[in-house]
Amino acid sequence: MPDYKRLFIPVLALLLLLPTSLAETRVCSVGCDYSSIQAALNNASPDDKIVVESGTYRESLLIGKNVFLHGLDTGQGKPVLAPESGRIVLAAYGAVMRGFEIGAASDSENCTIEAVLPAGIYLNDFAGKKSVCPEDAASWNSSDGINYQFNSRVLRSRLGNYWADYNGTDENGDGIGDQPMILNDKNIDYYPLMLPVDGYKIPDEKETKMELIRAKVNEPFTIALPANPTTGYEWKADYDYVLLKEESAQFERASTETVRVDSGGTSVFVFMPIKPGKSTIYFVYKRSWENIVADTRAFHVEISA
Repeated sequence: MPDYKRLFIPVLALLLLLPTSLAETRVCSVGCDYSSIQAALNNASPDDKIVVESGTYRESLLIGKNVFLHGLDTGQGKPVLAPESGRIVLAAYGAVMRGFEIGAASDSENCTIEAVLPAGIYLNDFAGKKSVCPEDAASWNSSDGINYQFNSRVLRSRLGNYWADYNGTDENGDGIGDQPMILNDKNIDYYPLMLPVDGYKIPDEKETKMELIRAKVNEPFTIALPANPTTGYEWKADYDYVLLKEESAQFERASTETVRVDSGGTSVFVFMPIKPGKSTIYFVYKRSWENIVADTRAFHVEISA
């Protein structure tokens, strides 16, 4: 088997010297930038986001760049990665894989995903532990807390992956296993999911349209959402603290000329971009004493220098 570590470390060192790319491309059977995931990978630059839409992808993959590979459910279920032969090889420091269903290898002695360099792998559905053969230490959880819904409760936590053969317990009913899923001594999913990812209703999983905000570093931008705090509902923002800072959040009451029954007014959020990058701000509208969400919103932000 090729020594992917030896092969890609010099390439990675060279790529780190190049300007950062913030492009996003899409993969689907018809009408996208690419119909092949590997073709999208071959043409990607470091830090690019590759969105893979619903469908079954039979190709083996070599991920040799630190891209964000995001599976998107566009209404037909999560995209399925099921190579007819070969494997999906994660051979890039910092690559991220999220939102996929990982099928079992056709050969029972083989695996579907091989992680040979540190990568981030979370919010995926795995056929079982034998679907992966990690060589180097990867992260099997989200790096930050994520808002999610489980059994009608709104919660926040770091999230891992769903493993069909996980048999741990969930005493507090938060949807996260009490015991970690141990793949080997260097690869542990500390937040294994008790149900497939769809059971957690992550807001962007079926989000096909969201408002795009183009921003610049150190130039604040505003997001305004209809709200009525007299009902007890309020908006809570979930965003990337590395790229963005929430400068302020305040409620502005509607004027008497425009006020409608139960409209209340507007919640105004001001965000300051900290560094270039691409991120999504998620908003949840709920009462603090309830676990039922009344509304959700998502805004994709592209930050330039």
